[in-house]
Amino acid sequence: MERKRIPQELAEVLLSRRGYSLLIKGAPGTGKTILALEIIGLLRDSNAVYISSRVSPTALYEHFPWLDECLSPPNLIDATKLYVPSDAIPGVQTFPESLYLRLGKIEKPVTIVFDSWEATTSQMEGGRIETLETAITEWARHDGTKLILVSEKLGTSSLDYAVDGIVTLRRITMDSRRARELEIEKLRGVRIDQPRYAFTLEGGRFQYFVPFKRRKVEKPRKIELVSNTKNHVSTGITDLDRILGGGFKKGSFNTINAGDDISLLGYQSIIAHIIINSIQQGNNCVCIPCCGWNEKRLRRGIMPFVKEEDYLKNLTIFEIGGEGKEEEGGNVRSLRGEMIKADISKFRNFISDLEPPVTVIIGADMLEYLYQLKERGKVEEMVSLLSNLMTDMREAGNVGVFGVIPGLELSEMLAHMSEVCINLWVLNKSVILYCNRPDTKLHCLENIITEDSLKINLTAFV
Repeated sequence: MERKRIPQELAEVLLSRRGYSLLIKGAPGTGKTILALEIIGLLRDSNAVYISSRVSPTALYEHFPWLDECLSPPNLIDATKLYVPSDAIPGVQTFPESLYLRLGKIEKPVTIVFDSWEATTSQMEGGRIETLETAITEWARHDGTKLILVSEKLGTSSLDYAVDGIVTLRRITMDSRRARELEIEKLRGVRIDQPRYAFTLEGGRFQYFVPFKRRKVEKPRKIELVSNTKNHVSTGITDLDRILGGGFKKGSFNTINAGDDISLLGYQSIIAHIIINSIQQGNNCVCIPCCGWNEKRLRRGIMPFVKEEDYLKNLTIFEIGGEGKEEEGGNVRSLRGEMIKADISKFRNFISDLEPPVTVIIGADMLEYLYQLKERGKVEEMVSLLSNLMTDMREAGNVGVFGVIPGLELSEMLAHMSEVCINLWVLNKSVILYCNRPDTKLHCLENIITEDSLKINLTAFV
């Protein structure tokens, strides 16, 4: 699968314009060097020149072996060897003269990277640096050269006004976990549709995360089956099984917490994969959908990936307040929505008659709103009944998955009862997943949609 290396606005302007200067800013360790190298890879410029004042050419090739494909060793220049400190001595070249002479020995470069600009010009006087900044950006613009300047100076400087584009890289935190963010502050010549993107440096490569894609089911697509194991029921998502230590433990109770509308789309994608994977293995799945979902919506999301007879046989949907909807040969059951004990007992008895492992999926918001759990004593009654259901599931080796949202009376109580607590939040339109139990780092959740298949990937923030 081709990774998304460079945000689309940045890639568009660098590929479409000849003379352009870009400033990459950020604190040490934010990924500036890797982004600059990825830009060289994007442009596929055989004459690209990389002027490094911080990392030796040997170390760069050791850390980034893929550089061999886009940057030849003669074009990787050690900037510390260009400067002669006593430039006032007659006959000794100044730094700009030395730089131009070195570049002149290479076939005309189309892309030049200075990493970093401050280190490269550290022994020059301030006034001369500003003159050089203006001159070199104007030269790049008129000569058709792509000029990439890497800087650790985070405040506004004269260079900000001279360059055509500015991007800033940052480390940020979400619930005490590290994430990374790129901000496009300025980009002459292109419309900025999204000014901020989440990104990772996994595998020593720069990869930005696109906005979360809604699942498309306009035609049948293949979803690979991920088999259950002796002790675990698979989520149907290989990456999620891995970070959970094999999937959901048989006999376990688990929660997925979705924070807002975009993360709810991520929740729906995960639930769809769980259901599809269960059906594909011939296992039973019983569901009380979350608010806004019913059998018709579930059918549209599940049917393109499984046979209709398997869908009807292995998936049972309980709709609350839908008395009289049960039909011969259908897969819909009804709960009256009036008496909590009677309805949960009916639900519990139905599950107990099925062959394990059964995956039980419940939208906690549906229980809370329709059974009016904010009324005195009702939430305690519901928790007591769900505890009994949990006992049955542990003994049978079934798996429970609760979908919760912030603000529910049930949310905190269900989290305390769960072995796995998955959280879904949003960063710059991307869905971010992490777990409190087990404790995991942040991952970006993506629907990967091709012409004939659909899968979910989880990519770690590094």
